[in-house]
Amino acid sequence: MKDKPGVIQRSLFGGESLPGQGTLFGDPNSAADQAVGRCVEQEMLLEHMGPTVEEPCRDLQEGLFHQGREKPFHEVREDIHHDVESELPAQDRLAEIDNLVVLRQTVLECRRCGLRQGARGAVFGEGNPAADIMFVGEGPGQREDELGRPFVGRAGQLLDLMLRSHGFSREEVFIANIVKCRPPGNRLPAPQEVEACLPNLEAQIRIIRPKIIVTLGALASQTLIDPGLRVTRDRGKWFQKDGVSYLTTFHPAAVLRDERNKKRLIWEDFASLRQKYTRLYGGKDTD
Repeated sequence: MKDKPGVIQRSLFGGESLPGQGTLFGDPNSAADQAVGRCVEQEMLLEHMGPTVEEPCRDLQEGLFHQGREKPFHEVREDIHHDVESELPAQDRLAEIDNLVVLRQTVLECRRCGLRQGARGAVFGEGNPAADIMFVGEGPGQREDELGRPFVGRAGQLLDLMLRSHGFSREEVFIANIVKCRPPGNRLPAPQEVEACLPNLEAQIRIIRPKIIVTLGALASQTLIDPGLRVTRDRGKWFQKDGVSYLTTFHPAAVLRDERNKKRLIWEDFASLRQKYTRLYGGKDTD
């Protein structure tokens, strides 16, 4: 676009200025600001340069700008802000959240996949918001869905026993799942459901900043560590990724289905967790 004195010297995208004026919109990185900026630019070009310019706001459905032309620009911005921001990738929407209280409310309102429709609510997770150790399972079961808490059924009772037996308490760790809503019939979450919900877990990890993450079962291990990982082959192994130590072990529900072969192995894995935590971070050894 060529400069035209007295009209527009620079693009208005994301809050650029008109000659002699300040910024119209405050955040040049905001999708909503950029959308309204495009609309304003087109409108001004139309007024100054005639009908050869594309009619403004065609990219904002139903002519939102024209509907708001009698309003100040900042009110028009607010009118469309929600619709535009809702189209942003989940990572972008969660990136600025820096505490679990706000993140929890965001997760409870999440509708990015169909699991929420069949669940009573989202199961955010619970525990110490500054935990050194985080446990990640696959998804809530029926009991978890009813109570809104992770690992409170029979599998949760076994997890509590493992924790207590190795000198940990549920209150000092943080417990979460790959997906926050119960899959129908307690099935494994589908890949698209994992993809939709994973940014919520990644935000939890970023805020909590655990030193150790224990992945419970194949889905959590393959999602967070390596898609090629196999729990029966790789359980008890430690992995290092992004400054975090990962330990993979069986999901407690799998242990309950095969106690004869798996109970001793998960006990060994928790003993390894205790030893690692003691050696690296000065925790109390229970041996």
